[in-house]
Amino acid sequence: MKQQSFFKTNMVPSKEGSGRLFDDELVSNATPVTCLGKSFPDDDARRAYYTELLAEKLRDPEFRKIEGFPIGTDENILKLSDPPYYTACPNPWIADFIAEWEAEKLKIADFRLPIEQIENPQSKIKNEPYHREPFAADVSEGKNDPIYNAHSYHTKVPHKAIMRYILHYTEPGDIVFDGFCGTGMTGVAAKLCGDRKVVESLGFLVQPDGTILQDETDENGNKTWVAFSRLGVRRAVLNDLSPAATFIAYNYNTPVDVAAFEKEAKRILKEVEEECGWMYETIHTDGKTKGKINYTVWSDVFVCTECAEEFVFWDVAVKLGEGVVLEDFQCPKCNHWLSKSPANPKAELEKPTKQRRPISSKVDRAWETKFDLAIGQTVKQAKQVPVLISYFVKGKKFKKKPTDGDFELIKVIDTVDTKYWYPIIAVTKGDKTNDPFAVGITHVHHFYSRRNLFCLAAIWTRLPRKMKWMATSFLSRNLTKCNRYVVYSGPRFLDSSLSC
Repeated sequence: MKQQSFFKTNMVPSKEGSGRLFDDELVSNATPVTCLGKSFPDDDARRAYYTELLAEKLRDPEFRKIEGFPIGTDENILKLSDPPYYTACPNPWIADFIAEWEAEKLKIADFRLPIEQIENPQSKIKNEPYHREPFAADVSEGKNDPIYNAHSYHTKVPHKAIMRYILHYTEPGDIVFDGFCGTGMTGVAAKLCGDRKVVESLGFLVQPDGTILQDETDENGNKTWVAFSRLGVRRAVLNDLSPAATFIAYNYNTPVDVAAFEKEAKRILKEVEEECGWMYETIHTDGKTKGKINYTVWSDVFVCTECAEEFVFWDVAVKLGEGVVLEDFQCPKCNHWLSKSPANPKAELEKPTKQRRPISSKVDRAWETKFDLAIGQTVKQAKQVPVLISYFVKGKKFKKKPTDGDFELIKVIDTVDTKYWYPIIAVTKGDKTNDPFAVGITHVHHFYSRRNLFCLAAIWTRLPRKMKWMATSFLSRNLTKCNRYVVYSGPRFLDSSLSC
């Protein structure tokens, strides 16, 4: 069984005013597909058929009693799933896939002979004694591969590192199970074991018949190439308790028409830029040329505990030219020593005089109250202000302090709402939620600046189902208030204020 690519392009009339008669639109692949022995006119029909079967399965109370079953409604499980390849719950078709893969394995296990020349290939496979020496080699792979960087995830392992283990312990057609799959790098590795170019990039030699050789040193100290594996795709069963992880893993391992994907992505971005580009405009330092904002640095505002004066943290603690963020700083009005994390006075007295920090008071946050249009209620959040803008003018990058025009633009954006859907779900209390709660971030949309939220909502609405996963790779990274602006000083990186 070969899973079909999910995209193809279709010619549609262009939008009014575009200057074109037709555009290419990314649509579902309408070619016939075969899945688990059943034929369908297109992939949508396959999905509809198995989605109905999964819906019926979800109505079975015994099915939901399986340990580790996700907490979620049938509707949400079905929306996230793409059965039978991926289900956001225990997959009822795993046994069917394994049976099909085992049957396919007979066709590729040629044992250096054509399959028709093997008298009894089934018994040949079963009687073949399995033996591998323990893998005993250091494995080091970088994290700069485009595949690895396509989607972030904690404790992620590069797929090329996993390939070395799979090639060592398995043969083409073997089934690899990863019960803690994360983003599915094991599945990617299993697939790429059949890619000659990628295997050779690991330092191995691949002979014309698919035999893979590795460099070894014999007992006499001479280097020689020794056969240890064979070129060919391995199958993978991926599982994880996290629905987010399995969603990413599924999409990582789904075939896509790359050219069509890129073309549609560029079309969507261009369309969104035409609609939302005004939110990212700024005036160049010459006072007349329009620039396009790359990012804006925001800084916390604090209150002096001595004189109650508000001040911007960036202005008093960040020495941008020196690459320094001060631990202790003075109130710009009364000169009282302040700090976000004051030193212990007793501990400082034990240090040499020149190494002692000032005895500072802990600063208080400044707060502001605003009406949240999304949830229809007033919210209290830590006060932050823009302090630096990075922008482009005719391809050249510039930086500047925000002007009155920039502040006015932000005010305008804060008063409007978008016609597009975006999540307004309350943040559930957890291990790491005290940090956002401490600054008044109580709902998902609070993690985004207003203009980033609107722009992402406009993109998300236009994305086809199979492109949404790529958007999730940056939704929680570069475009949120969790993104940090880093002050660079020689070999050292020093955290400063947030950037969005």
